[in-house]
Amino acid sequence: MVAPAVLAAASKAAKVAKAAKAAKAAAQGGGDKGGGNKNNKWMWMVGGIGCLPIAGVGTLIMILVGSMIGGVGAGAAAASCGDYADNANAGNTGDAAATNPVMPAGKMYMPSETARNEIPPKMILAAMRAAARYDGLDWTLIAGQMYQETKYGQDPSAAPGGANSLGYMGILQFGKPAWKDYGADGNADGTKDLYNIDDAAWAAANFLHAKKAETAPFKALQVYSGSTAANTIYPRVVLTQAARYRGALTGDQALIKRWYAHLKETIEKNPGFPTLGKQSDIPEPVGNNAQPGSALSIKATPARSWSTPALDDAGGGSTTAMSLAAYSTDFSGGDAGYATTVSFPLAKQPTTGKDWQWPMKQGTYTIGTPYHQNGRMWSLGYHTGLDLVASSGTPIYAPADGKVVHAGPGGSYGNMTKIEHAGGVITLYGHQTSIKVSVGQSVKRGQQIGTVGATGNVTGPHLHWEVLVPGVDNPFVGGQDQGPGMVDPDEWMKGKVTANPDYGTVPGSDESSRDAQYADCAEENGGAAVAPDGAGASGVLPDADDPVIRAVLGWAQRGIGVPYVFGAPRLQGQNPTSFDCSSFTQWAYYMASGGKINIGTTTYTQEPYLKKYEVSLSEAQPGDVIFFRPEAGHSGHVALVWDPKGHKILHAPRPGKSVEFSKWDYQDKITGVYRVPIPAGTNAVEGNGKDSGTKA
Repeated sequence: MVAPAVLAAASKAAKVAKAAKAAKAAAQGGGDKGGGNKNNKWMWMVGGIGCLPIAGVGTLIMILVGSMIGGVGAGAAAASCGDYADNANAGNTGDAAATNPVMPAGKMYMPSETARNEIPPKMILAAMRAAARYDGLDWTLIAGQMYQETKYGQDPSAAPGGANSLGYMGILQFGKPAWKDYGADGNADGTKDLYNIDDAAWAAANFLHAKKAETAPFKALQVYSGSTAANTIYPRVVLTQAARYRGALTGDQALIKRWYAHLKETIEKNPGFPTLGKQSDIPEPVGNNAQPGSALSIKATPARSWSTPALDDAGGGSTTAMSLAAYSTDFSGGDAGYATTVSFPLAKQPTTGKDWQWPMKQGTYTIGTPYHQNGRMWSLGYHTGLDLVASSGTPIYAPADGKVVHAGPGGSYGNMTKIEHAGGVITLYGHQTSIKVSVGQSVKRGQQIGTVGATGNVTGPHLHWEVLVPGVDNPFVGGQDQGPGMVDPDEWMKGKVTANPDYGTVPGSDESSRDAQYADCAEENGGAAVAPDGAGASGVLPDADDPVIRAVLGWAQRGIGVPYVFGAPRLQGQNPTSFDCSSFTQWAYYMASGGKINIGTTTYTQEPYLKKYEVSLSEAQPGDVIFFRPEAGHSGHVALVWDPKGHKILHAPRPGKSVEFSKWDYQDKITGVYRVPIPAGTNAVEGNGKDSGTKA
């Protein structure tokens, strides 16, 4: 995570030097960002100035390619800020926008005990080197593929000259067409050999990156394996093994370099292992019934003679408790299982505390059932927390720094997270739709930890929030009068919110928030806070006779990738940082008309305003406003028609998503299509902010 102070320093440096863009380009020179193989050398980065190409496992280990280091000269902060726009377009803001939706750029998972015991060190190193060339690509996916494809080269088809009955060859089972497209020279010996461990790993990285595995690994793995949508064995096995292989997530470059060197030293002690195509004692603990959510219940097998020992803790960094990091997302669409509760005691500090914030952003929730309200619906006869009522998918944030001690099923609490804070204070979050953290993970105040839902025993979506402090009776544990036990969250917060709240993963935060800093930093480092307008964003605009409608479509296209936030601020100007469905349609028409057309702020107001301009679905044209989801007297969702022939719409769909294309066939029931009237004399303002003329 890039600290705000570092961002501020990087921003200031950028204003003076104006050279960060070139620095970032230089940094990216060490890795192939386009799916091909532009630079297959190992590199020795010295002071951000030059590089010396070297080759082979037996030579000096590289200090990582530029994409792993995160920048040259301007440092990691500048490179992260420069990536803000790309990641914001993927629906991530705050720290996530400066890194990556799945695995942050510039960071890497250390090998867990399972990985060290069960994967030949040659394969760990090859996978790490290959993945490091792409920001956010996780080496454990490649390692998981090596397991599923040939059990780390034990299948005869992995040996030079070998092939299976379908003609696939090598440790990662490439066919000739795929090798032609993605083959790589990973060891820089001048040849692309699909039977070479490094070459095959680099090719796999090229393929996974091309199929967007950084953000959609389940789908990418299905494409890699040629699996049908109904056949999920391959991605399940790979993701299960990947979850078992992940240790601590770190951005400590010194620690990362030590791991590369440690693996190299381990390989040199046993250079002949493994022999491709030969059976060995490499364990096979996972079968076709694998489930990623159950990965951590599969214990590591005992270490072999060839296994990688734990990294000596001398010199910084430690691998203790590394196997606690869980892969906490089921990429098939639902939530996976999570690790069980683990205790991470923190140093005891006074429990009064300061610098807390509410776990949800003001305006996104209403207060529901208060603490200790009596009622027969609760097992103790009273309510043990405070309910914050909000729509499913509304973000939840850590109210203070801490460490996750539970992330997963919580019985009647549904999907539940617990965070232990300084002084032994524990906060609990129940009924979530999704959990975005894993056991053992450190979280910072204002970091998103999950989303509101209706799992467990509920009557509707809300966050059940509890605060438990030492020295208070815990009613769930008989005789435990020293807690931690429940207190009133509302009372707990009084006097503790002494700093401005920082909901860093929600766009539109105040000027001192992470988003504002990243956006400024992005602009100063050659990036931008929003997607550019024009055909390059999503293709040529649809035909529309009216210049104002064409301008509407141009502005709407410019909004692609801007994250959905429920209740997003209206009419944020040329560079909005968030939308909900109605603010998006309102903004497109308002901006395209220079403020002359305002169709309303919500579906409740837009639909009545447009009612007399209704057209049939068969008559829909680009730019028409289309409503969905009948609710009590109004519609619940709205979009813009983009291509009526293809039923294509552009909309801000829901929390966790960004403005994107879809089809009206995939939405809820259509409730109406309306053609917005264009007043005479309306100037069409194009997406670049320029006035293109007047509507007669």
